[in-house]
Amino acid sequence: MILTHPKIFYSILAFIVLVNILLIFDINFLYIRPILGFIFLITVPGLLLMLIFRIRSVGFWEYLVYTIGLSVAFIMFAGLLVNWDLPFLGITDKPLALAPILISFDILLLIMWVYAILRNADIKPLEIKPIKLDTRNKIFFIIPMLFPVLSILGAFLLNNHGPNILTMIMLGGIALYVLFLVLHRDKLNENVFPWAILLISISLLLSGWLRSWLVSGVDINLEYGIFQLTKEKSIWSLSNFHNAYNAMLSVNILPTILSLFTKVNGSYAIKIFFPLTFSFVPLIVYLIARKYFKVVIGFLASFFFMSQQTFFTWTAIPIRQEIAFLFFGLMLLVLFSKSIPSTMKKTLFIIFGLSMIVSHYSTSYIALAIFLLTYILVFFYKAFEKRKIKKGKISAKDKAKFELTLILVLLLLIFSFLWYMQVTDTGSGLINFTKNSFNNMDNLFSKDVQSNGNTILDQFNLFSKPIDQNLQLDKYTKEIENTSSYGDYSKETYSSYHPRVISSKIPNSKIDYNSIRAINFIGDLLKKLMKLFIIIGVFALTLYKFKNKKDKIESMFITIGCFLFFVFLLFLPFISISYDVLRMYQQVLVILAVPAIFGSLLIFKFFKYKYRILVITLLFLLYFLFLCGFINQATGGVESTMRINNFGREYDAYFSHAGEIYSGKWLETNNNYHNTVNLDDKAESKVYLSAINQKLKRDILPPTITNDNYVYSTYANSKNQIAFKVFTGNSLLFNFPSDFLNENKNKVYANGGSEIFK
Repeated sequence: MILTHPKIFYSILAFIVLVNILLIFDINFLYIRPILGFIFLITVPGLLLMLIFRIRSVGFWEYLVYTIGLSVAFIMFAGLLVNWDLPFLGITDKPLALAPILISFDILLLIMWVYAILRNADIKPLEIKPIKLDTRNKIFFIIPMLFPVLSILGAFLLNNHGPNILTMIMLGGIALYVLFLVLHRDKLNENVFPWAILLISISLLLSGWLRSWLVSGVDINLEYGIFQLTKEKSIWSLSNFHNAYNAMLSVNILPTILSLFTKVNGSYAIKIFFPLTFSFVPLIVYLIARKYFKVVIGFLASFFFMSQQTFFTWTAIPIRQEIAFLFFGLMLLVLFSKSIPSTMKKTLFIIFGLSMIVSHYSTSYIALAIFLLTYILVFFYKAFEKRKIKKGKISAKDKAKFELTLILVLLLLIFSFLWYMQVTDTGSGLINFTKNSFNNMDNLFSKDVQSNGNTILDQFNLFSKPIDQNLQLDKYTKEIENTSSYGDYSKETYSSYHPRVISSKIPNSKIDYNSIRAINFIGDLLKKLMKLFIIIGVFALTLYKFKNKKDKIESMFITIGCFLFFVFLLFLPFISISYDVLRMYQQVLVILAVPAIFGSLLIFKFFKYKYRILVITLLFLLYFLFLCGFINQATGGVESTMRINNFGREYDAYFSHAGEIYSGKWLETNNNYHNTVNLDDKAESKVYLSAINQKLKRDILPPTITNDNYVYSTYANSKNQIAFKVFTGNSLLFNFPSDFLNENKNKVYANGGSEIFK
């Protein structure tokens, strides 16, 4: 097939017209509207911008991720323009309704379409030849297409209280597929690898995001509430809800427009479209690695990035950060690109940088710090290089070229200041983070800032030791007793409740305690080994791979910047009190995933190369199987993940039940005097799904409960009699005060899964 100038542009126009017909006449036969609506939004705006920018020399997969990134940026900024301008011009006070958005987007896209035609008058016909594949390649192309199917069906089966067999097959199948893919790497078409990465990524994400028929998680519940509020009012304003989350366009405008075009249930607009967009980030990691390394190293680096629990555990990473990670990865990819002209690189870098800033503040702070540090290193290197030129050690033509300039960094810093401090007034988060972190520096070796023994967190803190849960609960109880006024009840009444540490209700393990300890030891050893791989890999790349290679100096400095943040995770445990270190780790892995693979290759250098690749592949697969919960599930360990089970600590904490939503709606309707609502730490996010403006107090201990307070009880509180509290960075699980509530409060609402006391 030959794509000519008319075919390209008339096809785009036809797609625009088709989507307009689907939206105007509300045609949704066989879910055609959500499918084509989503594809349209994440491809057409970006494709037109790529044509306007005349970017033609990059490969298909790189072109694809740039297109998606530019499309998401267009949705947010064009949506913001419509949101501000239409009310200002007196056209409508509901700019984010379907009609004004559709008309405005049509006008903008048609202008871009005409401009793209003019900019590409010289475009040559492009011949698209089908890829000829042998049987082996066809098999490796087809197999990963099964993983998303197993992922979706497995999640739905669990949501209907069925077994986890399909999810287990999916996880085990991914591991086997990766192993055979590496073994057959030399005989496979290069396109198999990015295709596999994308489908594995989608499968891992959807297997978690589709758990529960409702939105389930922590930050995502508040994000969902803000999105619903924006959609309901059909306009975004900080006055709708005074919260830093509401300042992020990735949380309000982006999901609102996605929902309008696709007409999908609000929760599924979040649970499907955002993971599908985020699934391209591992592909970006692969493309970055491929700028300097072989296919297999890029593939394993991407797989290592996907193996982190922060990536595929949807409760750990908010949707605003998923979008910010997409733009952060694209900023790095465009910097490393060798096929895009320098001026266009800077243009794309700024577009992706501005989009990252309006998507998530913490990701932007870290990215800006990395880029600022990189520029400082570049500045000193240039001074050093200039001295060498003066001494005649190198010629001027051998100078290294740098794309990251002071102007670029300053533009991002200025825009972040304007957006966070002036437009949205959310910059206090960075100030509080810095203040809290430095205030806790004197507690560096204190148990209060150490990990709680959780197998996810302890790998990031060299000083981590399992804490005494009973001691922490005792400290928390005494703190409450010392600061509470004991409300309207007598002190004796309050003292009838005795808090005690308990565990989630999970089935008994199938293996003995010593075997469980041995399995956990192997898992912990693998986590520490991965840290060692990264450290060795960074030093090796700096000293050998990048040294004295002028086209790689900038890459080296960015790697060093990311590594310094990685060091913070190892030696500064107090940071985790103010910011989740797992998210920071996931962000720097966009770059540090490659050193992890490179470092592992060096450690096993005594093997021949083909055996080294096999050994490290098996290690990384074992690491993946530990973190995704497959090994614990297969062996019968004591930990369970909500991805695979309908029980356990994670399930009790995050799974959203319909009864909890109805309780929240009851509060929203009946709490007319806006009385304080007592609830535990994990219940807060569930209330946000239906009651976003309630006055909440995240304490459930009796001394904090007064006669006027409501008490919101979740499914886990009511049915399993457990309550959650995060205290000094540690997650506590203790007995819910049911007897106290039944004796001293009135049960004003109950639906079999959730209760409210007054």
